[in-house]
Amino acid sequence: MPDNPPAQVRFHVVGIRTPGGGYGKGLMPGPSPKRKRDESIDSSPRASKVKRHISPPPITRPGGHYESEDYKVLKGPKVAQLLRNIIEMRKEHKKLSDQVAELTLELKFVRDDYDTLRRGLCSKVNSLAKTIGKNGA
Repeated sequence: MPDNPPAQVRFHVVGIRTPGGGYGKGLMPGPSPKRKRDESIDSSPRASKVKRHISPPPITRPGGHYESEDYKVLKGPKVAQLLRNIIEMRKEHKKLSDQVAELTLELKFVRDDYDTLRRGLCSKVNSLAKTIGKNGA
């Protein structure tokens, strides 16, 4: 029976937190060779089909086709025009906000008038009902 050398205990250095709140170095026992081999087998993916890279199709357009597009003049509004539009829109927004405030105030007045008329009409109808009720009895 051949002599097997004793299994060597392996350690690796890890960072650990010290009781004082800092960090220090510590030794942790490493996995045994058998355990390491078993873990690597378990973690490796299952054998699957080999996907081969397909080369892209060749470029059929003539070279330099897109170079001229970099120098095209962009169509559309310029920055100054856009700034003027923004200023005009802000003014219009302010006018519309003022108009909304005025119409909201006017609506409150109309509701107040409506409530006043409704209360007055209800009181007149009630007094008329009392008068008719007394005369009819």
